[in-house]
Amino acid sequence: KFCRLGDFMKYSHSKAMAVFHKIVKLVKNGVLIIIHIYAKVSHSKIHPTYYLT
Repeated sequence: KFCRLGDFMKYSHSKAMAVFHKIVKLVKNGVLIIIHIYAKVSHSKIHPTYYLT
């Protein structure tokens, strides 16, 4: 039983780490998207003719 519990702990730990890494990846992608949108908005404020061209 103890060995099985150890395997379960290893499995749950690796699963938790996988979920954690997935969340970190999503957050990084979200931050990059926000920076990209912010850059577009700030660029259009600096250059009002940006949308006219």
